[in-house]
Amino acid sequence: MFCYSGHHLGASSLGLSIQNPALNCKDLKNKKPSVASGVYWIDPDGSYHGNAFEAYCDQKTDGGGWTLVWSYTFTDYSSFASSKNAVTPRPTWTASNANTRVSTTVPLSETHYEAMDFALWRTIGNQVLIKSNINNWIVCKEGSGSIVRQKAGSLSCKLVKQVSQQCAGVVPTSFHLDSYGPYLSTSSLYFYFEGGTGGGWPTHDPCGKNLQNQLKSVANPHGNIFVR
Repeated sequence: MFCYSGHHLGASSLGLSIQNPALNCKDLKNKKPSVASGVYWIDPDGSYHGNAFEAYCDQKTDGGGWTLVWSYTFTDYSSFASSKNAVTPRPTWTASNANTRVSTTVPLSETHYEAMDFALWRTIGNQVLIKSNINNWIVCKEGSGSIVRQKAGSLSCKLVKQVSQQCAGVVPTSFHLDSYGPYLSTSSLYFYFEGGTGGGWPTHDPCGKNLQNQLKSVANPHGNIFVR
């Protein structure tokens, strides 16, 4: 008799159907080391009774195993420091003054601008990969602070791809909370996920100085957060 439990369906089909989801993209990578990046079925709570869902996995960057939880763009990239510029959509994290669209739709690509329910992020992992085509890519581990738990404090971050030619090697050292959205900081802001079109502006500064050092004139400007 053919069994639909993930324990019985074999690693070769892991992640390829709702009947045999991986726990997350790291679990998939561990069990299928040569797996390519792409969309796979996952179920972070380990159940297979209808609550599995499809998610995008980056299986190359920094060893792979990354589950995409948020893809965003900007409301006014051409006037980046305008108060009308913000990240959109935004996750269901706490940001009382933010007013851009809230999403709970799992993004299936890096330009599918949606966000997984924020409560699910921490069930996937606690390391975070932040990609952007206007700022450098970084991987951050929890310290006293945590992005997935929305807890202010220290982070241990490393550079994984130098996108900008400015300020090589600079990475954030701490995570903070703000009424418009959280931000990562060095001496000042590095990434500010500002979700308000009437407040500040969404800093993407590779120098960590809260200045307009983001890449200019980029087609389809966007960013992504992955969890592992």
